[in-house]
Amino acid sequence: MIDLILHNASVQDSQEHLDFAIDQGVLVESGAGLNYPAAHVLDLGGRLLIPGFVESHVHLDIALMNDPVRPGRIQPFRSPVELNQAVEQRRMSFTCQEIEQRAGLAMELASRHGVTAMRAQCHVDPEVGLRHLEALVAVREKYRDRVTLQIVAFPQHGLFSRPGSLDLFINAFRCGADVMGCASNLERGSGVKFRQHIDAALDLAMEMDVDLDLHADLGIPSSVGLDDLEVVYAARRVIESGYQGRVTAGHVCALDSAMPEVADEAIALISEAQISVISQPDMVRLGREDNRHVRRGLTRVKQLLAASVNVAYASNNVRDVFRPLGNFDLLEEGLVLAYGAHMDSIEELETILKMSTYNAARLMGLEGYGLKKGCQADFVILDAPSPSAAIIGQAEKLYVFKAGKLVAQNRRITQL
Repeated sequence: MIDLILHNASVQDSQEHLDFAIDQGVLVESGAGLNYPAAHVLDLGGRLLIPGFVESHVHLDIALMNDPVRPGRIQPFRSPVELNQAVEQRRMSFTCQEIEQRAGLAMELASRHGVTAMRAQCHVDPEVGLRHLEALVAVREKYRDRVTLQIVAFPQHGLFSRPGSLDLFINAFRCGADVMGCASNLERGSGVKFRQHIDAALDLAMEMDVDLDLHADLGIPSSVGLDDLEVVYAARRVIESGYQGRVTAGHVCALDSAMPEVADEAIALISEAQISVISQPDMVRLGREDNRHVRRGLTRVKQLLAASVNVAYASNNVRDVFRPLGNFDLLEEGLVLAYGAHMDSIEELETILKMSTYNAARLMGLEGYGLKKGCQADFVILDAPSPSAAIIGQAEKLYVFKAGKLVAQNRRITQL
């Protein structure tokens, strides 16, 4: 007898309903008319079965720092610099216990919304030391049966702004960090150019044999040349170093400011370097000073996809100083992306769902991910018959499974 069998599941890219047999946390078979004796049986009635959502870029250590009773900005948005200063002031009073509590609530909220894997950015710098990292390592262990968590050592104060930063990052990997972070925009006042910052981050990633996760090109200048793009410099260095497939770039907003021919050349380099790109909900912070033809602040999602670049999307900031919105809900973020990136055809909506599942899993290097025989049984059952119906209708996540175990069950009740 096996643990679980699912009957009559709708699956993306399949024209027929399928059955899935799960045992000991693994998908053992799929097909029509499976007849295994099982301890638990679910008839999905044509509802959509997808692999677990993958939240590939989120600042977990500062998430949910806003007032839960009256969320939203206390004062109107002024500038990213002021927002960063506000974070600097708030985080100095954070204790490990507080970070663990907020991050734990975030993991539970993400799990409720079908997230089974997450890559979390985590402040590492001489002022807070490894306090944030120690908290997230504890959270990773506590919730390991719900969410697979990768931790990015994020250089909140750059890599050269403060003495001892590079040594601190080496210690971070010894203490449990998984991925090297990179954010050249945070080298403020130190005279360090973005190329030096990227070089140092890439060199350290290669030394430690870990992936590199860049914050790249976060602004939207009126114009930008090819050599001005951080992601282009990173791509060239990755190709030179033979580190293809180990690097992700988040944001990449300035790519949309480039002339089409410059963007095409940049995208070709990104593709050659096998850099994954994560689109973020940057509409909330960019274009606010535009008084006509207000820019969206998104990267060139469609063009990147057309060039076979692995593109995902993520929440980035959730209910913190930078973005007071969000629910760790990738169906919700997918709908936002559909509006912003003009992706509203059935095929494009299906692509959006893959961006938050298969594409995001690929950039995280998740092994055994998917709905094929032998894959780990991390999956979500959505109350919708298709991907486009799930996104447009914001379908409920009826069941969430991690390694074959039910970790969340939701119901939406309407009385008329």
